[in-house]
Amino acid sequence: MRNGITWLWRNGIASTFLTGLFALLPIVITVGIMLWAGGIVREWFGPGSWLGGILKSIGLRFAPENNENLGTIIGWLLVLIAIWLVGMFVKSFARYKTEEFFHNLLNRLPLVGAIYRPVSQVVGMLKKDDSAEMKSMSVIYCEFGMNGGGGFLALLAGNKVFRFGQRECYVVYIPTSPVPMSGAIIFVPVEAVHPVDMEIDDLMQIYFSLGVMSEQVIPSRYEAVPPERP
Repeated sequence: MRNGITWLWRNGIASTFLTGLFALLPIVITVGIMLWAGGIVREWFGPGSWLGGILKSIGLRFAPENNENLGTIIGWLLVLIAIWLVGMFVKSFARYKTEEFFHNLLNRLPLVGAIYRPVSQVVGMLKKDDSAEMKSMSVIYCEFGMNGGGGFLALLAGNKVFRFGQRECYVVYIPTSPVPMSGAIIFVPVEAVHPVDMEIDDLMQIYFSLGVMSEQVIPSRYEAVPPERP
């Protein structure tokens, strides 16, 4: 069997297979994530869910011959149109006042506010607006371990310094791959945090791509100069 594997490598069969595999892998992963997300959406909002049943009952009023599939589609179209109209109103007339009203209303609810507040901050980051939360965050490099150990790129949550266990620390958010928004919050010693001149979007691309986009998005000033050969 060992001779067979060696023969496959020598004749380029295995390398050709791996080339095709790595060429298709990004597509397969993307499709897999989309199917996974689609399954969740169908479970929560599909015809069998309570919300899907409500939309279907609304759509059946406009569907001919009580066509359930067409009724569901019409119900979703009505929802999309309503969302678009709300967006047009907020964008054209009273964007900040309307958002502020709903933010304050939801934040005051005991249980809902605890969930809504961090979610709205994350959504504000994704909208790329000029919110204070977005401006306070920056890309950093954190040292991990002692005596020249590893490191990771992360987000500095703010410039405020906290003191735990006789050490001054920053609040740092560490994204995860391939879903950066499901990361972790850690307190990193101040001396182990180094600013990086890099956009947050570029950092997210690195984590979304499992590191593949690092060469394209990390600024050239951070590229190591290879040692000269004698």
